[in-house]
Amino acid sequence: MSGGRVTSVDVARASGVSQSTVSLVFSGKAAGRVSAGTEAAVRAAATELGYRPNAAARALKAGVARTVALVVPDVTNPFFGPLLRGAQSAARSAGYAVALIDTANDRAWGAASAAALQAGPADGLMLMEVEPPPGTGEPIVTIESRARGHPSVQLDVEGGFEAVLDHLEGLGHTRFAHLASAVLAPTFRRRERVLDRRLGEGLVRVRADIALEAGRAATLDLLHSHPDRTALVCDDDVLAAGACLAARELGLAIPGGISVTGFDDLDLARVLDPPLTTVAADAEALGAAAFALLAARMVGRRPRSRTLPVELVVRGSTGPPRRGT
Repeated sequence: MSGGRVTSVDVARASGVSQSTVSLVFSGKAAGRVSAGTEAAVRAAATELGYRPNAAARALKAGVARTVALVVPDVTNPFFGPLLRGAQSAARSAGYAVALIDTANDRAWGAASAAALQAGPADGLMLMEVEPPPGTGEPIVTIESRARGHPSVQLDVEGGFEAVLDHLEGLGHTRFAHLASAVLAPTFRRRERVLDRRLGEGLVRVRADIALEAGRAATLDLLHSHPDRTALVCDDDVLAAGACLAARELGLAIPGGISVTGFDDLDLARVLDPPLTTVAADAEALGAAAFALLAARMVGRRPRSRTLPVELVVRGSTGPPRRGT
């Protein structure tokens, strides 16, 4: 056997057939050309050796570009690394490469990028918070947003924020603040609607770019102007980490002085002190689901949109409100 990765040559030797026969079996072209017994022997040898067909190489031999694009709003946000990994893993098994495009939170640039990709190198698009080009029938999947005529995959952010509020209200909190994303993307608007419906005019909201320092500065302003707040609901974990820095700077204990929650369950949520109560969202699963929908569209099917579940993870950053509130 050749060293390292098991190849089709190894499978051919083990099953006593030619390499071309192995290629026919794993390219789906064995019918009428390879007997059922021989095909079974080839597949058995492949299973025993741990052989994995190189779908990407087959695509290159066929002369097909087989590239899809993932367009995201901010490549520096740690959520998008796992999202890409999930999409890439699913795409690779189908023989596709994934090109990553960062719009830097510029929606006009995102739309222009999508149009350019559609006209040229990409066989399909996965658009995170980017509007699809108008009047197109090309394979497109939207992520965390909806667009007429295109399937979408979304996280159950409404359910996540409902769970956050149930948890905080169950602890006795009544004075809430919302540290919201300054980018008014559909996913963040959906979170706002839950908070507005549940909390009404008593909710205080400030906005910040999704960055540690921006979250810190916005929280300092918030707590200076509204020192009576006992619970701070943040649109994501990065903002929540900035809020924790601000609370520490003000000498405000977490959760004794203020409870803080995030969203996404990034790695940093577990290393904050105290660890962050947050909503776990599986970014890899989101990416994989997006490619699965896109793959179905690329072969002419009309898959249904999907909503992926999220889960509240309670840690040390939340507790009962301070006395006297």
